[in-house]
Amino acid sequence: MVLRHSYPIEQVTNRLKGAATRELASCGNHPLNRHLTRDGSTPSPWAQGLWKVYLDSEEDILRAIDYVEQNPIKENKRRQFWPFVMPYNAR
Repeated sequence: MVLRHSYPIEQVTNRLKGAATRELASCGNHPLNRHLTRDGSTPSPWAQGLWKVYLDSEEDILRAIDYVEQNPIKENKRRQFWPFVMPYNAR
């Protein structure tokens, strides 16, 4: 989740994708590092554009959290836990 920002959401998304791509490459975990393009560059793992959804209510936020948490389970995968994800505390 990204809170309201002074940059347009398209710019925030571009920066997040760029930072994530650099981190994947530096850790040797880029999913397309064996599929170089003709010019020798690594293809982007990201879809073009972005999907922007504004969560304007407590209900929207809780629904989005549940959706993300349930996705792996719906695909018969283990629930995911990440050290950088913090519990959501309503104000």
